Amino acid sequence: MTRGVAAVNRVVALLVGLVLLAAGVAAVLWWSGLLGDWWSRTPTALDPTQADQVVDRSWFGGVATVGGVLLGLLALWWLLAHLRTPRVRTVSLDGSDGSGRLTLDASALAGHVAQEARRLPWVVGARAHLDRERGHDVLVSTLQVDPEADLPTLGQDVAALVARARDVGSLRGMTARTHLAVRRRARGGPRVR
Repeated sequence: MTRGVAAVNRVVALLVGLVLLAAGVAAVLWWSGLLGDWWSRTPTALDPTQADQVVDRSWFGGVATVGGVLLGLLALWWLLAHLRTPRVRTVSLDGSDGSGRLTLDASALAGHVAQEARRLPWVVGARAHLDRERGHDVLVSTLQVDPEADLPTLGQDVAALVARARDVGSLRGMTARTHLAVRRRARGGPRVR
């Protein structure tokens, strides 16, 4: 799932949540009779015959069909968008031309970065992968860090590690995003004072 699809998911979930919240509040206010105090045209009871009148209109079948097709296409797009991943499998290296193509296995590069990150002081776990975001390769890393870590120094070490990874493959356009997940307890277990 791409970041754009994740953003659409959040926006749609927010809108659906707000609509459901408003409908729930309106239903409670209608049931308690308070809605009639604020809005004079509030019906005292629901009349199902009005729904029959709408369904019996000549235009209803066509509108329902078009709406169903549009919702089906939207659902299909949504499902397919969740199948796509921004992960990069291979990266073309400098020197690729008509005579041949030089590629770098992105998972091997990310695995190497994670392995090197685990050797850094205060890092107790690491994983990494290469994504394509807005046409650029992004090295995404998550590092599990000791709570006693010196974060500015660790940040410099991670920046140097990313620079080395970029230099190995001459990946000048590669950027990086690193998440530092600070653990709740130090790696040595609970401390006794």
